[in-house]
Amino acid sequence: MSQRHQKLETDLASDDAEVVAKALDELAGLHTTEAVELLFQKLTDQSFSATKLASDAFTKSVSRSPKTALRHKSAELRESAIRRLMDARVVAAVPELASVLHSKMSLDVRCLSAEALGTIGQTASVPILTEARQDPDPEIRAAALHGLQNIMQVAGERAVIGFLEDDDWTLRQDAKEHLESTGWVPKTNRERVLWGIILGRFDEAVAYGRESVDALIEATLRVNDAEVRRWSAVALTRLNSDAAARRLRKALKSNDADERKAASAALAILGASDDAEGLSEAEQMLIFNPPSTRESVFAAAARMLTLIGLP
Repeated sequence: MSQRHQKLETDLASDDAEVVAKALDELAGLHTTEAVELLFQKLTDQSFSATKLASDAFTKSVSRSPKTALRHKSAELRESAIRRLMDARVVAAVPELASVLHSKMSLDVRCLSAEALGTIGQTASVPILTEARQDPDPEIRAAALHGLQNIMQVAGERAVIGFLEDDDWTLRQDAKEHLESTGWVPKTNRERVLWGIILGRFDEAVAYGRESVDALIEATLRVNDAEVRRWSAVALTRLNSDAAARRLRKALKSNDADERKAASAALAILGASDDAEGLSEAEQMLIFNPPSTRESVFAAAARMLTLIGLP
């Protein structure tokens, strides 16, 4: 410990409240590992005469220099720092919180960093948390999802609209509910197609040519809900698009096993559309008479797939 830190530590033991307060304020501005450690030690020391001032100084320190605290060897200190950054919504901490999330630190610290990224509420955190949705640990994925849901509550309209294209069906549903609560209406063809998909209104989702093909293929291949993928593939049969079939065949060569499986299932559905009148009749049940709830949409899709002989 440097002489300066030693002097400040001595000052903290003073009976003079003004000397103690001045030492705490100076420590908050040093941005060193020793200063952060000393502040954390004092705020957790119940015998210390100025724990509230120490707590405020610690918050000030980590807000000014998140990197120093978040890379400290003490997990307890890191967790305390993250909570304070989260409570204060320190935007400057986003890059360092992202580093923690993608690090090899403890699971608790990484999950807490995802929560903090969501609470701070910056749209810059969206790609960070979206990437974390692919983490092999389910607790990290869940924390990232929760963080994204928090961002949605404070993000602007454009950011929320972006969630209508998310691979996670839960996030699409959250975006729908949020946009409905604001009275939003789709303005572009792309938005109209996405809105049709999320509402189960396939007479709208299939009405926009290339925009419909693109959005329905993305839903068919990427959405993490098997029923939604099958439902979107059935809608593609209404478009009779060679482009859809070409893109689905290309996806058969994907490195992603789930995407290959989804493409194979979708191609089977597209092939069946050339078969019998029964498919056209079944399509009417789902596409042109959309049920009012997601569950009934899927029930109708299941009946249709049974009619055309798919499992």
